[in-house]
Amino acid sequence: MADFTNTILNGIKRRQRDMGDGTFAEVVATAPPGAMAATSTPLAGSVADTAAHTFGPFKPQLVREIWATLVGTGATGKAQLVRSTDGGVTMAGLTAGGDAWASWTFTAVTGAIVNEQVGTETDAKATYYLTVTLTAGSLTYRIAQ
Repeated sequence: MADFTNTILNGIKRRQRDMGDGTFAEVVATAPPGAMAATSTPLAGSVADTAAHTFGPFKPQLVREIWATLVGTGATGKAQLVRSTDGGVTMAGLTAGGDAWASWTFTAVTGAIVNEQVGTETDAKATYYLTVTLTAGSLTYRIAQ
């Protein structure tokens, strides 16, 4: 008999190898969580005015890295990623070791301002928002996994 593959839970394929003696052995392959595309919807857009904005919410998939990408065109201003566990009623800036984290100030930047991992979420109630205030130029943003 020949090897065969069947599909189980969530589309995962299970392969059985013919051992040649009438028995089969399951071939096990593991993949880290990051090997599959995230199911969360990115928070993405652009801004080109001087009003104070709060964009969001971004609802992350749990136990996956969150990335922030900001790209400016002559952009001057500030941006900060904030987190909420009550649907955006209360928002707090991210910190690392008590210091501000995921907060950026930029002056006349054309090109990448930031493109980095900013966190990994484990709280199912957590949502993220991006606050942006420009004094010049424009900014394209993407918060994603």
